[in-house]
Amino acid sequence: MQDIVIAPEAQILSPPAAPQPVVERFQFTGKTGEYFGIWIVNLFLTIVTLGIYSAWAKVRKKRYFYGNMWVAGANFDYHGNPIAILKGRILAFGAFAAYTLAGQYSPKTAAMVALVFMPAIPWLVTRSFAFNAVNTSYRNLRFHFHATYREGLAAVWPIVIFPVLALVLPQIDPQKPQEVTSAMMWGVFLPPLAFALFYPYIVARVNRLHVDNARYGTAPFAMSAKTSEFYVVYVIAIALIVAIAIVMGLLGASMFFAPKYLAPLVPIVLFAVYILGFSAIFGFTRAKVGNLVLGSTRLGGQVRFPSTLKVRPLARIYVTNALAIVFSLGLAIPWAAIRVARYRAECLALDCEGGMESFAAAVAATVTATGEEMGDMFAVDLSL
Repeated sequence: MQDIVIAPEAQILSPPAAPQPVVERFQFTGKTGEYFGIWIVNLFLTIVTLGIYSAWAKVRKKRYFYGNMWVAGANFDYHGNPIAILKGRILAFGAFAAYTLAGQYSPKTAAMVALVFMPAIPWLVTRSFAFNAVNTSYRNLRFHFHATYREGLAAVWPIVIFPVLALVLPQIDPQKPQEVTSAMMWGVFLPPLAFALFYPYIVARVNRLHVDNARYGTAPFAMSAKTSEFYVVYVIAIALIVAIAIVMGLLGASMFFAPKYLAPLVPIVLFAVYILGFSAIFGFTRAKVGNLVLGSTRLGGQVRFPSTLKVRPLARIYVTNALAIVFSLGLAIPWAAIRVARYRAECLALDCEGGMESFAAAVAATVTATGEEMGDMFAVDLSL
């Protein structure tokens, strides 16, 4: 019997190996001395222009921080127009001024003014996200954000509860504290209770709104974190706040019972507990929420963002930053900002199947074929 010879082209080829994930670490290269020069000039010009230059100051700051944020051999860039930022700040200032002036007459008048502005908030939130996305680029490719008014409303609707409560609940008259009724006590306890109940929902839905409607070129982002996971974080945070409030209350009461030579130390201890306690809570929520949002986010189905923020190091940074800013009369603000940015970058990575270069090249090719739209005339930046 003759041997059967298989031609080379007829041989069974093994399937190509699946692309291996490539992990790239983020790196922040900004320096305190460099940023201090930008910050001090921004501060001076903002003061002498009565705040108008603050929009240009924000652009300079963002360009510095974005330009010094690197991953996979490339940095980010910011292209924001200061005029759009100025429009956002004028809107915010006008709303705040109207609310403050109304509050001079009565809390209920201020609540009515707040209700008037409520319908605009979903629109402003979505337009602000869109502005910041389209003015951010990586490897010369822009980010984008598209969300409807209805989606914005679904994320922030609980905020309407607070002015409504202020309108319907009776207020305590400071001139007649002895005439406090049980109904008035509801006005004291219901707003904080409503805040505790709905704030985690708002944080979860706004983050989902931000992530799920964003894209890099044509590649969409998606977040899988559940709202219940945000509630777990904030229930712990609220318990910590209550514990710190009790400790501070006991310390305050001790002023009336402590020996005279110890009484002057009580305010110092109260200040220390306040700084340490609330810096720890801030570090806890920022670390947990940051890890939750970034860790559950995917880009194009193949890019992950592992985040390893730790509560203790972040809380320690916030404590030392707060003390440095207080005792330096604000001059340590640039140093504090650089420290936070550097630590957050160190704890963030980019995990991409096949590497970010091939992914970005594929997305860029798709964008080149379809065209890339820019921001529209209604762009506004509400983030202050």
